[in-house]
Amino acid sequence: MTQDAGAPARPPRPTAVTVASWMQIAAAVVLLALLGLVLWQAIEWNGEIDRAARLVPDADPDEVSGERVGNIVMSCVLGVPALLFAAGLLATARGVRRGSNVARILVFVAGGLQLLAACAQGGLSILFIPFLFALGGPEEDWNSDIPAEFMPEESGFMRELYGDGSDPAGDVLFGAGSLGTLLVVGLTLTAVVLLALPSVHRWFVPRAAEQARRAPLDPTYPPAFLLPPGYMLCPDPRAHGLPPLPMPAAPMPAASQPMPAASQPMPAASQPMPAEPAQPATLPMPPQPMPATPTEPDPATPPPAAPDASQAPQGPQAPDAGPPPGS
Repeated sequence: MTQDAGAPARPPRPTAVTVASWMQIAAAVVLLALLGLVLWQAIEWNGEIDRAARLVPDADPDEVSGERVGNIVMSCVLGVPALLFAAGLLATARGVRRGSNVARILVFVAGGLQLLAACAQGGLSILFIPFLFALGGPEEDWNSDIPAEFMPEESGFMRELYGDGSDPAGDVLFGAGSLGTLLVVGLTLTAVVLLALPSVHRWFVPRAAEQARRAPLDPTYPPAFLLPPGYMLCPDPRAHGLPPLPMPAAPMPAASQPMPAASQPMPAASQPMPAEPAQPATLPMPPQPMPATPTEPDPATPPPAAPDASQAPQGPQAPDAGPPPGS
């Protein structure tokens, strides 16, 4: 099976994924060991029932069958969930190592169910604490004058089966089961924490696919128009050259030309307004000096002397005139 060329390349498997899968396998092995203890206890208790039935020949068959049914029911209640959890952890461990996100989610579900079961057992144990205080009064306060007919009579089969109530093997089995249950819950929750790390999440869900699924649209740059299906864009528009220039528009007919005949006569065009004569362009004039203000002669100042005839300016001469006299 070949990988699709368009699919994003998966990075190498993180170490946390490998450790989590081995923890799942370890939890499954502990569950199978607990299942073996449950089966061993069921077989041993069934042997005790047979021994008590042989020692008490007149035992009630209903009591014997009731003990056998209770033994089978308790074994199923404890063994079937352990078997299902072990099978689920082993199956998901293989999927986790291969990068299956579904297997990773199933591990989360298994860890949540185990934590819920542990909390439920602890909560039910707390509910029995008030009854322990209620029944824990001193012995001298008990009323021992109870008629014998109201006391249940214990059969010989029950006395032979349970004896004085001491069961060392049962105590060892209970301690081993409690320790194994805590170990399974701890291993499963550790695997859940490792599989929830961000680096592990990026390995199960590739970054390219995640970004393509979660990338929001940019509202600041909307497309100008939508292209129809099949309309291809050229990556280099310069390869096609410049677009042709637009054709000039046809000239409009002059007002003096006759309009084509129509069913209704067209109104005469309005006469153009006479244009104003063009004004000649004016050149800028140089600035003129301000005229001097006439002042009265000072009586103390002598009048200017009359100009000499030799210094008087001569007027323009005619081209045919001779030199002036006396020259």
